[in-house]
Amino acid sequence: MAVVIVLAAVVILVGVVVVAMGRGGELARDRPAAPAATDFRTWSDVASYRPPAALLGYHAGATEYALAQVARAIAERDAEIDLLRRRLAAAQLATDARWQVSRTAEQGPDE
Repeated sequence: MAVVIVLAAVVILVGVVVVAMGRGGELARDRPAAPAATDFRTWSDVASYRPPAALLGYHAGATEYALAQVARAIAERDAEIDLLRRRLAAAQLATDARWQVSRTAEQGPDE
């Protein structure tokens, strides 16, 4: 009698695990596709992303992939900001009157 109860408990537990993992037929949730590199272009894209759930937390592969895409987008944005800051500094330096006066004084009249 105890064996039947334990066996029934194991079957129920396995059924719950299968349904929780999304393989229970009509109750299954569609897994979202892996995010593309273009999915994380704004802060709201990152804030609204929800990785697919798994039995214990989130689906590790999809979450790692999404975090890698976010890191890549942030690195690209940081590189672009750095480039624009350098261009701005160069443009400000070129238009600075004191810099132009000191440069013409360095060159001398024979150049």
